[in-house]
Amino acid sequence: MNATNTKTNKTDIYNTAMASMLASKGRYGMKKVETFGWKKLAAIYAAARPGSTVRKMINAEARRCGYTPTTILALNAN
Repeated sequence: MNATNTKTNKTDIYNTAMASMLASKGRYGMKKVETFGWKKLAAIYAAARPGSTVRKMINAEARRCGYTPTTILALNAN
């Protein structure tokens, strides 16, 4: 096993876990992607791979709120 495969597998596991965490419901029955602030979602978005489920969920949440994803994420990126 080479180092590239190990890194790819760890990244895939992280993205899968993050997607399931964002989709899970919190204490009040709302999805966590709906309750997190835009700064936190921008940080998660930056850490995720392009085209991943995590990025798609954050884009969908931005659209649901009436924003374009690039505008929201650009304003909150640090």
